[in-house]
Order: sequence, then C-alpha cells, then structure tokens
Amino acid sequence: MDIYEEIIKAGLLINHHESDLYVKKTPESEKIINNYLFKNSVTTFISQIDGEIWYDMPFVYTPFWKEKIRS
Repeated sequence: MDIYEEIIKAGLLINHHESDLYVKKTPESEKIINNYLFKNSVTTFISQIDGEIWYDMPFVYTPFWKEKIRS
C-alpha cells in the first residue's frame, strides 16, 4: 500500500494541487508521516482557508499520476 492509499484508508482529511497531496495535521496523520520513507520531503503550511496546519507531500497524489498515464 502506498502512502496515498494509507491516508485514504485512515479516512484523513485531504486536498491536493496537481500531484501534491495535502493532509490535515492530526495525531493520525502525524503517525503516518513519521513512518513515511520520504518524510524529509514533507513540509507543513498554515491553510489560508481554515487556519489549520496541513502537510504538503510532493508528488504523492496518486489520481494525478493515473490520469497522466491515461492521457
């Protein structure tokens, strides 16, 4: 299971921009990120929409890549 599938299976709140996956920072998401092989590439930001902290995971939004393959 890849990190995107793990996040979806956990029912975490997500968003994305192109291939970057955004995951709201929670104790559950923090646990998944801490076990992620490429955790050094993950950054955080404060959302201008909800004022909460979110993780930014580059190149992880799998549906983007599946669509690229189809087109």
